[in-house]
Amino acid sequence: MSENFDITFVRPEHRAAMPLWKMIRDVCRGADAVKSAGHDYLPRLDPTDRSARNRRRNEDYLARAVFYPITGNTKIGMLGMAFRKVPTLNAPDKLACLLNNADGAGTSIYQQSQVVLENILEAGREGLFADYSAADQRPIIVGYRAEDIVNWRTQTLNGQTRLVLVVLREITEEPDGYGFKLRVQYRELALESGAFVCRVWKRTGPDETGPYAIAEETTPRAFASSGPWDEIPFAFVGAQNNDPTLDEPPLAALAEINLGHYRNSADYEDSVWFCGQVQPWMSGLDTEWRDHLEKTGVKVGSRNPLMLPKDGAFAYAQAQPNMLAKEAMDSKRDYMVALGARLIEQNSAIKTATQASSEQTAATSLLSICVANVSEAYTRVLNWCARYAGDASGGWSYTLNQEFIARVADSGMVTAIVSAWQSGAMRDADLVRTFQKLDIIDPAVDPDDVIQALKDKPPTFTGLNNGDD
Repeated sequence: MSENFDITFVRPEHRAAMPLWKMIRDVCRGADAVKSAGHDYLPRLDPTDRSARNRRRNEDYLARAVFYPITGNTKIGMLGMAFRKVPTLNAPDKLACLLNNADGAGTSIYQQSQVVLENILEAGREGLFADYSAADQRPIIVGYRAEDIVNWRTQTLNGQTRLVLVVLREITEEPDGYGFKLRVQYRELALESGAFVCRVWKRTGPDETGPYAIAEETTPRAFASSGPWDEIPFAFVGAQNNDPTLDEPPLAALAEINLGHYRNSADYEDSVWFCGQVQPWMSGLDTEWRDHLEKTGVKVGSRNPLMLPKDGAFAYAQAQPNMLAKEAMDSKRDYMVALGARLIEQNSAIKTATQASSEQTAATSLLSICVANVSEAYTRVLNWCARYAGDASGGWSYTLNQEFIARVADSGMVTAIVSAWQSGAMRDADLVRTFQKLDIIDPAVDPDDVIQALKDKPPTFTGLNNGDD
């Protein structure tokens, strides 16, 4: 069978991106992942020398290298800024189950969206599939990492570019005594004759070593009384936009410099070890003295006087320190700070709120795009889930915070806002939304509910003291 008709076919651009994704994920995981890769990220010293001595030298070279988790810390900092506020979920009561269990496995939509944004920062790509769990009689949202979205195809239908094929690689656990076996299967999402079809491909044969064949095939319906889906309920999430094309991972440049810093660290630590070893030397010895010292040995230390012949000398030789590797490390560190690794350098200088906000704008602009893309993709998937639940009204949303810097509202600002509202220059809804942005009012609360609560509040009388008539 031709490779093009094999469900395991992988698009060339996906195959080409795999090494980059692996590198970034290893760097984000930290020293254990980078060092366990051995010399994949660290060059070998004298690779033509296959002796045991050179092998041992390379092992020591790898062991002494220090990896600084700059990229991973930067990613954690970005996630912290994005989830500084709880995302806002606007969904019908039928989808309340997604709040605490979005994927049917106990992961809340809040936790799942954190993982999605993390994968976007690392790989620049993620996928969300709106599925229906027949066992639980409810819609679920399943996330797929970039590595598992192996094939896709779009087609122009009625003047619109539509997704007509997505192939997802899945790994399942099957019981094997008290252990388990990992099985690879493929899920095909296809649009055929205007209808969405879902197929699951598994290996055939007694030992599951044969070719892949269709094990399940379904034609999902939005709800019981409706016809088949006229689109594939799968949303791509990207670092730049949410189309099927691959985007550059946001942390790619930082990870590359981080690895360069790691290689400089290996050279620096090797140089420190080599230059730090002092070499004793003697001069003025004749053959008799040399043989005598070789026979009896030499003890070096303040309590072991060393007997030498006339005109004999003893001293230590030590190499001059090599600072080139250290300078290269410092240069890369400064460059990583410029790329946005704020967490590796604490600046104690006091800044005004305007200065801090303007400095963060450039550092978080890329994060803003990623957060907006995640929100947009979840909003699409949420409305698909609503259709599974029988609600095709649309308008539901899931929005992540894009206010990465806490806005400080002083008393003068609050007074000016309230004065503008009282004079009629600001509507009730605008007043509530402004206070929500300033964290004075909970951003998750519907502004209409706040306005209604204010209207229903009984009047407050001031200026009256106990005992007044």
